[in-house]
Amino acid sequence: MHLFTRAQIGAEAGNRRIAVRLASLTAAVGVLGTSLMGCGVIGQVTNVVDSANTLSTFSDRLGKSAGLTFTATYKSTDGGTVTLVQEPPKWVFIGPDGRYIFTPDHMLLCAENTCTRAPATGDAADAGALTAATGPGFVTPELALGVVAAAAVVPGADIESEEKEIAGQDSLCATATGLEAAASPGETDAPRDFSVCVTDAGVLASFTGTLTNGEKAAIELVSFTDEADPKAFEAPEGAEVVDAASLSAG
Repeated sequence: MHLFTRAQIGAEAGNRRIAVRLASLTAAVGVLGTSLMGCGVIGQVTNVVDSANTLSTFSDRLGKSAGLTFTATYKSTDGGTVTLVQEPPKWVFIGPDGRYIFTPDHMLLCAENTCTRAPATGDAADAGALTAATGPGFVTPELALGVVAAAAVVPGADIESEEKEIAGQDSLCATATGLEAAASPGETDAPRDFSVCVTDAGVLASFTGTLTNGEKAAIELVSFTDEADPKAFEAPEGAEVVDAASLSAG
């Protein structure tokens, strides 16, 4: 799950690795949880239940974000910024390398003065286009939700929570450590720990993480408003729009 680094790799390769690592983590914790139940290790099972109960609040909050209208700007590990503008069912990620716009009718990937427009594919984002705009190190609310859900059932994980104010927003935070239990033997790019903060409204306020190889990355909310500029969902003024069957083809 390459969501904790911003190595110089291609956008699509970065997203493929994100998906593979997240799937690997989820599968691993599922196997471990089943094994513990079968062996009757009551103490560790109780710890899994306690962790799940603690993190369920964060999952519930993050789950609400899909229905919110807002503009949130995040600062990432390398100092760059990514702005998420959302007005369901439309949203746009504006990053250092361009912007990725999603509407029920079409998707737009813009870089410099050119935008590629392709038909929308249901309600699913184009992973390659998203990473091309934000960079492979950015953590979306959906990815954060997946990691939180997976960590909730890692045996031996230690979960602590606290309240913070981030960018003027009251937020609930959880720190998870001891996630190495879900990594395969010899795996170096699995998450070792993470910290996630979610505002009272359900907006991702921050996400930091460390891989088992020691690499770290973080994003944190630096500004927030519960409004969305309608122009954010359009191609930038003066940009050339090129139609394509898909963004990958474009």
